[in-house]
This record gives sequence, structure tokens and C-alpha cells, in this order.
Amino acid sequence: MLKTYFPSYTDVPSNVNIIIEHTLRYADVDEMKELISKYGIQNCKTVWMKYLVPDLRIIKLNYFLAKFIFGLSEEDLSQLFKLPIKNRIDRIPNVSNK
Repeated sequence: MLKTYFPSYTDVPSNVNIIIEHTLRYADVDEMKELISKYGIQNCKTVWMKYLVPDLRIIKLNYFLAKFIFGLSEEDLSQLFKLPIKNRIDRIPNVSNK
């Protein structure tokens, strides 16, 4: 990947999920295809479902990814966007120190 999509990191992060999430969010189609060939379609789809689908700010991007990158059918799309959404703010207590 030629560009960097990790402005808050000095180097490319070691966490593969962060690499996948940021690339799916900010990259162009060719870079997404490169990402999928490197990490696998299922791994990329899992990260997308977990981190990007719940983000209500990027509904158009999620529709694009679902339809054109992951090849979901119209029926799958309608089911996907009906799922109960747990936003990142709702997940914070699960990862914070107690």
C-alpha cells in the first residue's frame, strides 16, 4: 500500500484489524483489492462487520463495501442493515480498565 491511513500512528500498526479497518474506510478500490488478497476476504469481512457496519456515519460506504467489495445480494443487504447495532461508545466499558 502506497498511502498511509494511520495518522495517529508513527508507523503502520501491528494490529491487522486496525490495518484492515482503516484501509476499508479510507482506501480506493485497488488498495482494497490488494488488502483482500493479502489478508483474505473472510478476515476483511469479519473486521468490516465488527467495526465499520455499526458506524452510522458511514452508511453509504458500508453499502458500497457490502455490494461491490463483498458481493452481498440485495436480500443480504436488507438483513445486514436491520441487525441491532452496538456502537463503539456502547462497547467502551468492555475494553476499559476496571
